[in-house]
Parts: sequence; structure tokens; C-alpha cells
Amino acid sequence: MTKGTKTTGLTTCTAAAAIKRGQILKYATDGKVTPCTAATDAAVFIALDDAASGDRLACAILGSATGTQLALATGTVTPGAFVNPLGAVAAAGNTVVGRALDDAKAGEFTELAHAVSRTL
Repeated sequence: MTKGTKTTGLTTCTAAAAIKRGQILKYATDGKVTPCTAATDAAVFIALDDAASGDRLACAILGSATGTQLALATGTVTPGAFVNPLGAVAAAGNTVVGRALDDAKAGEFTELAHAVSRTL
């Protein structure tokens, strides 16, 4: 990722692993990005495209990118539900990355009113 002001809330990152469009991402130990693997991860981005490990990837910055974003659901999501970094409905103690604006089943996209991640 290059340093500078991101006026649109979008940036380009390097993938540390295979990434699917709509996955919610965190930093890997080497400064690259990787999909979140726990409901408590410190999520930072949403992938705007698919990428293989080592590829450059367009990402939306949570809470900064303009408008809503599409998030890949890993379970049933209902409108208004808080969404965790795995793309599922958040439970107490989970990190929250936004609210779902529509319903989705696992493998589908939900429109996400995204926010800077925080613990529920």
C-alpha cells in the first residue's frame, strides 16, 4: 500500500493469500492483506475484486469509502443486522464492520453500510 491521502476511501493493497471479491480483509504480518478468519479480527478493507496471492488488489477502506459496498456473506444475513468480519451476523463480542441493507445467504453479496470496525 502506498502512503498518502485517500480522498475516495479506496486504495490498492498486495494480497497475502487468495482473495474473493466482497471478502472483508485485515492486515497480514507482512503489511499485505488477507481475508479475515475470525469474528473478532481487526478488519480494515473490503476487496473490490478477486486476487491471487501476490497480486495487487483494489480495496475499499471501511468507514472511509464513499457509499455502500458489497460484502460476501458466509451465512444468512438479514436487513439491519450488524455484520462481522466473516460476513455473518455479529454476536456479542464480535467485531462489527457495518449493517446489512438487504438479505443474503452464504456465498451471496449483501449491501453493506460499512463503518470503521469496532467490537459489539
